[in-house]
Amino acid sequence: MVLSTLAANSQSDTLIQIKNVNNYILHYDSVISVRINANSEIDFFEIKGDGFHYDIRPNISVSNKISVNYRFISFGISFTPKFYPGNYDNELQGETKTFSLGLEIHPKHWIQELRYTKIKGFYLYNTHEQNPVWTSGKDPYIVFPDLSVQFFRGSTGYKFNPNFSLSALSSLTERQIRSAGSFIPILNYDYHKIDNKTGNSLQQTSQTTNNFSMVASLGYIYTLVLSSKFYTSFGVFPGGGFQYTHLLTHQNDENIETNYTDPVFRLAEKAAIGYNSKKFFTGAEISLSQASHNQNKSSVQTNATRAYFQIFLGYRFNAPSFIKSKTDLVKNNSFGIIKE
Repeated sequence: MVLSTLAANSQSDTLIQIKNVNNYILHYDSVISVRINANSEIDFFEIKGDGFHYDIRPNISVSNKISVNYRFISFGISFTPKFYPGNYDNELQGETKTFSLGLEIHPKHWIQELRYTKIKGFYLYNTHEQNPVWTSGKDPYIVFPDLSVQFFRGSTGYKFNPNFSLSALSSLTERQIRSAGSFIPILNYDYHKIDNKTGNSLQQTSQTTNNFSMVASLGYIYTLVLSSKFYTSFGVFPGGGFQYTHLLTHQNDENIETNYTDPVFRLAEKAAIGYNSKKFFTGAEISLSQASHNQNKSSVQTNATRAYFQIFLGYRFNAPSFIKSKTDLVKNNSFGIIKE
C-alpha cells in the first residue's frame, strides 16, 4: 500500500510529494535533485609475467561529477578541473585527459546502468623497478602520453527485497527510513578499447586491443539506518565470467591479429555513510573493483582495478509540471514495469 503525504512547513514545501512505501522507504516523487561530488576515480592496470611487472596509471588526483536525478532516472557528467592539487600537467607524471557520461535507471526492482569513459595519458607507476637509479620526486616517470582507453560499461540487476532502496544510495531520489538489505544478482558487460598508436610517422610498432567482457555477480548490500536521516551501508559483489580480446599489432607494414577468450574473476566492494533530509543530502562513499585474468591461457596475468572514493553534496527542488507529466506518461506506457 502506498500512502501519499504533503509536507507543510512552508509554501514551497507543500509542493514536495513524499511517498511512504511500507514504512521502509520515502520516495521524493515531485522533486529534482542535483548532486555534485569530488572523487578520486581511477582505472589502472597491472600486467605481470615471468620477469616483468607493469603498473600503469592515469595522472589524476581529483575529479568532479554533476548529476541530475528525477524519480527513477539519473544522468551524470564527469570532468577533471586543473585547479585541484595534483591535477596540473605534471612534468614528472605526464598529462591525463578524461571525460565520462553516465545514465542510471532504477524502476521498481530492476537496475540499469550505462556509462562511457575516455582516458588519455598514462604513466608507469613502478618506474623504479625498470630504472634502478630513478629517484622519486626528482626524475620523471616513464610516460605514455598517447595511450588511450575507452570504456563502454553497462550493468543490469534485480533487487529482491522491495523494502531496500538502492536509489537512496545512488541517485538519492529516495530515503531509507528503516534498516534493510537485499541480495542483488547483476550482469556486468564491458567493452573497452586500448590504443597506443601515436601520430608520429617514425613509430614502428603499436597495438590496439578491443575487449568485451561479461561477468555475472551475486552480491548483498545492507543499509543500516542510524537515525531518521543518517545511514551507513555495506555491500560485496563477487562474480565470474569471460573476456574476449581482439589484439591487433601494427609492426612496420605488417598487421598481426590475435583473438582469444579468457575466464575473468571480479570482486567489488562498496561502503557509504551519509545524511539524507527532505531538501539536503551529503555523504561519502568508497567503491573498489578488482578483475583478473590470464592472457590467452599463458602465465601473463592482467589485473584491472577501479578505485572510487567520493564526497558529495546535493539539494532537492520542485520539478516543473511539464517534467512530471512527461514522466507520468512514460510510467503509464511501460507495461507495468515502473508502475507503483
